[in-house]
Amino acid sequence: MNFSPHCFRTPPQIGCWIISLLMALQGRAEVVTPSAVHRLAGSIPERHPGLQALELRAGAAQAQAEATRRWADPTLRAGGIGFTSRGPLASEEGDIALGITQTLPVFGKESSAHAVAQAEAQTARETAEVRIPILQRDLMERLLELALIHRSIDLAEADRVWLQRIFDTLETRHASGKISAPQLLLLRNELSQAETRLKLLRIDTQDAAARINRVLGHPIDRAVGSWELPSKAAPITYQPDWPRHALTAEPQLRVARTLSAEASARVEATRRSRRPNLSLGLDSRQYSGDGGLRNGAAILSVSLPWFNGDQYRKDLTRDRLRLEAAHREVANLEAEVTLEIHHWVTRIESARIRAELAEETLLPRIRTALDSATAALSAGPGELRDTLDLRRQWLDAQSSQATAIAEQWSAIAELLLLCGWHDLPQSPSQPSRPSPAP
Repeated sequence: MNFSPHCFRTPPQIGCWIISLLMALQGRAEVVTPSAVHRLAGSIPERHPGLQALELRAGAAQAQAEATRRWADPTLRAGGIGFTSRGPLASEEGDIALGITQTLPVFGKESSAHAVAQAEAQTARETAEVRIPILQRDLMERLLELALIHRSIDLAEADRVWLQRIFDTLETRHASGKISAPQLLLLRNELSQAETRLKLLRIDTQDAAARINRVLGHPIDRAVGSWELPSKAAPITYQPDWPRHALTAEPQLRVARTLSAEASARVEATRRSRRPNLSLGLDSRQYSGDGGLRNGAAILSVSLPWFNGDQYRKDLTRDRLRLEAAHREVANLEAEVTLEIHHWVTRIESARIRAELAEETLLPRIRTALDSATAALSAGPGELRDTLDLRRQWLDAQSSQATAIAEQWSAIAELLLLCGWHDLPQSPSQPSRPSPAP
């Protein structure tokens, strides 16, 4: 049975529809979620110059720790001895003096210096590691800022289209004398303001994109994809074990603990610096005539640090005060962590309530009143100022909802940084994660 090729030909309308659908899917905005931000932030270590500088400093500190000397360099001595006519014979005493002195690592000064260098290296490494989640937090906040601007642009464009449609309708009625010139002027001014808002928001988009590129380490003028706000997050319930996570993951606290360990190592190094230096020396004398050894000596020498005992005690007092200050800083940050968790959970819930108010109460009420006022205005007897006022309330409510959602997820980003999470954990009252907005 022969089939005509025309039976399988796709109609032109369907082909255009498929192409349009593929283009729309390709250019669809991505939702700002913690997982999406974490995936995007994977390239930050390779591109961000500030983070690379911290990594280099950590490498330099580690190299310095590995290069700390366990043994001091030996000292070699060589010289000649001259004798007068009243002195001994050079052939008997030797006229060439050779010697070597080595400081012995017996009092722990070298090991304490190595411990200080290792503590400094750990501080530099911890500073570099905590910078990554901080940049990830910054990236999420910048993306939320960009998504909020995109949402504002959509609202401003819809407002401009609505005003343009009303303006065209009233301009026709003005030609027939059914609307006054001041009313038409009012609407024309509203339309101009809407167009100006669009221009300003597009300028803000460029600035927000540049800030995102700065965090990612990209060129400032690089194009940034389209991002949209997520949906309102589900209610978050404070869990008693969250401070335990924060006490081990909060960036400032992690660095403060390494600084405290570094200060402790310095106290030990300063304490051991009060101990004397013990050196072993070997000396010999040879005769230049035949090169023979005439005599030798072994010398054990010790320094006397007790003459500067007051200065050593002041050095130790200084480092002990610094150690105590480091301990107090850690304790202060530990107390602050629990307060910060409560603060951000409260901010998250506050933003959720404000978004819920706009979504479930304000917008439905205003939508009903605005539809009635717009219909009345189109029919003729409606009041233009009342309609425009309702339209502004509608836009303000939608803007407040978007702002509250952005603030909620920005507070979530702070909570994730505080507890060292990549996403919010499941809570007993939260069986499933909210799905992103379509």
